[in-house]
Amino acid sequence: MSATTFPILGYYKARGFGQPIRLLLNYAGVKFIDKYYDRPGADNLEAFKGDWFKVKFTLGLDFPNVPYYMDGELKLTQSTAIMRHLARKHGLVATDETGLIRQDVLEQQLADIGSGYAILLRSNDYEIEKVKYIAKTLTPQLDELSRFLGTRQWFTGNHINYVDFLAYEQLDRFRLFSPDTIDKYQNLVQLLTRFESLPAIKAYMKSPEFISWPIAGPAYPWGFKR
Repeated sequence: MSATTFPILGYYKARGFGQPIRLLLNYAGVKFIDKYYDRPGADNLEAFKGDWFKVKFTLGLDFPNVPYYMDGELKLTQSTAIMRHLARKHGLVATDETGLIRQDVLEQQLADIGSGYAILLRSNDYEIEKVKYIAKTLTPQLDELSRFLGTRQWFTGNHINYVDFLAYEQLDRFRLFSPDTIDKYQNLVQLLTRFESLPAIKAYMKSPEFISWPIAGPAYPWGFKR
């Protein structure tokens, strides 16, 4: 099989919306091309995304954006749509109504959590707002996630599901963002450890292809420069 027959994931060399997709592909054993569009050394958003802007409307995408996923004639954008497609293909979706409900609810809850977090990162008073965010927003949200997980192995039950990949990425970012806050939730910490102990994930995280940093682009006060 030549490299040109591998699926292509187009994104930046950052975690962002691409990381859960990378994790799922590696877990499923899919060989793919991780195509990056950012410019090394870029210190502003325009430069960071410059190479993507050059090709954005030339790839035949219905809704040109990154991340995109191309596999033969299939061309997908929207990170959640990509995750759902791959989950169906590789058996990483719930198989009963109870699991489907938990899957759908958690997916939307994680999206809401991510939106609130993004608002914080766009704040003009980031350092001040960060303290408020942790106390008044993040902690209640983690309380709810911890209760929702309970004593289950994974969020929908005893079998890993694509929403666990989304949850892992969000929780791991919060672990980097505010370690003491995450450490208060033993079952969430155990979930992170359980995920990282999966053989395929463990191998990927030890490989040179794994991206641990940056989390985001240079437009944000946290997640790009250490």
